[in-house]
Amino acid sequence: TLMSDNGNGPSQPPADSSQTMSFRSEHPTRLSDAECVEKCNELVEQYRRRENPKVDTILALRQTLLDSPTVEEGGSLPDALAVFVSMLDSIDRANGKAAERGKERGHERGKERGQSSQQQEADGRTTEPGDEDQEGEERVRRERDSSESSDEDERPSKRSKGRLDTSKFPWHEKRVSAIAALSPDIKQTFEQLERFSVDPKGVVRDILSTPGCPPFPPEQWLNIVQWKVVDLGKVLEAAHSTDLEPKQTHVIDDKVELSFRASKSTAGIHSASDHNIAFTKYINALTFVFPQRWEEYTSWNAHMSGLFHAFETSRHSRVIEYDKAARTLVSLQRHIRLTDYSAFGELQYTFLSSFGVGPNSSESGTGGGGKSDRTSGGGGRKREPCHKWNRGTCLKSSSECYFSHCCDRKGCRGAHKKSDCPRLGKTGEGSK
Repeated sequence: TLMSDNGNGPSQPPADSSQTMSFRSEHPTRLSDAECVEKCNELVEQYRRRENPKVDTILALRQTLLDSPTVEEGGSLPDALAVFVSMLDSIDRANGKAAERGKERGHERGKERGQSSQQQEADGRTTEPGDEDQEGEERVRRERDSSESSDEDERPSKRSKGRLDTSKFPWHEKRVSAIAALSPDIKQTFEQLERFSVDPKGVVRDILSTPGCPPFPPEQWLNIVQWKVVDLGKVLEAAHSTDLEPKQTHVIDDKVELSFRASKSTAGIHSASDHNIAFTKYINALTFVFPQRWEEYTSWNAHMSGLFHAFETSRHSRVIEYDKAARTLVSLQRHIRLTDYSAFGELQYTFLSSFGVGPNSSESGTGGGGKSDRTSGGGGRKREPCHKWNRGTCLKSSSECYFSHCCDRKGCRGAHKKSDCPRLGKTGEGSK
């Protein structure tokens, strides 16, 4: 369909305008996200039909995505462009494989024609050159048609070639009966994950090309569709990147090099606010794929908020570790919900109790003159006194500092600074 020129009626394209019309984005009104995606898909199909070169196609894709409202409002142009560039790369791979198959078949047919010509010469018959040309053209046409579907057909064929017969496994009956007894939301999750396992990256590409999908790092989308633990630190980095540096490049036909600006890693989950921001984005992304789990994950987020409120700020690292451990267990035991709090009893002792064996659980307050801060408990690493804290220049809290905030006077590890040590003046060491 020809676009109107400033509303004055349909414009007449030049004699050879198939490529020109494909790359123009002259629209009297602003395109929606859905229209931009549809136009990008059409550009990919034109490249599949070999109507336009790859360089022009990518430039047209970039221009179309720049007109997208999501990109104009701050969405990631490199992530969106990478989805369609990967489609073009898949087409190139399919065409390359088809060309290789064509060469092999041509070599085999050459041998057959050589043998046939020898037999015809022996029989007194000859082959017309026009017949060979017609046969070659027909072969090229068949290979071109088959290349369009070879990329889609090849992957399932490879998987089906060595497909496992799960009905022969000794746990098969137990698995079937266990899934049948699950609640509807968990059973639906199992069914979705089984479908996604055929091509997880293809599922992510489809999600990213869907208008209105929540902003989320592509590699973390892959963790969601594979039911793996999502790195909330990377989610926060993507949401609050403060520095950009050109690191990602893409070379096209050995002629054009596109450079994408990648986010520099600057963030992590260190506080309750960090966790709440990242987990809220995680809920939006996960329920976009598994909407039946919305109530479960919002309830867990409320549970985490309660724990952050119950623990003092210096102990929030325990809650963060507990959350990650619980989500790891749910990713490994897929029949468990995050709201099955009784399943996390051991994890609560490990990470939330002061006598647990978690990495932050043994950080207890120091008593007067005690040595509990000198080591991290349970055979952990030794923590030497912080000399900066004793001088009043340490800017870190006791949970963040590598060293222990205790008296660094020899023979004393009390919860006070060296200048306030009650042992000063009792011996000659006090002046040291």
